[in-house]
Amino acid sequence: MNTRIRAAIVAAAAAGTMALPAVASASAGSPGVIAASTIYHAGSCSAQGGYATCVESGTARTPRGIYAHVWASPAQKVFVSWDMVCSKGTGAGSSSGSFTASTTVKRWIPHPYAHPDSCTIAVDGSLSRNGNKITVWTTYTR
Repeated sequence: MNTRIRAAIVAAAAAGTMALPAVASASAGSPGVIAASTIYHAGSCSAQGGYATCVESGTARTPRGIYAHVWASPAQKVFVSWDMVCSKGTGAGSSSGSFTASTTVKRWIPHPYAHPDSCTIAVDGSLSRNGNKITVWTTYTR
């Protein structure tokens, strides 16, 4: 990914302005073409210093897909964990997990219902070695 684009995305995520429309390859009005979904921003955090850690939290309203994103400088392996509670009608269910991956990370996070009313999400990202900065953010589609 282009460094300028990455920097703009990270800056937008840190500022809380990640409600960007997804890019469509063709006109949504064309027959047989599925309209692009909108990407919503649920939360973000940033931290600096050796072995930095940050925890973001937010709410996804009527999510279809939920994604954890992590960026680090310099690029390196990061440990990511999440906890989520979703509601549907009068019920509630939870999901949690963790993984290690090399940055930049975009990982789908499973939620406990096929079409929940809302989900409260907390994602924790930790640098695996000394680094300058880590940014964690969550996006979702409807």
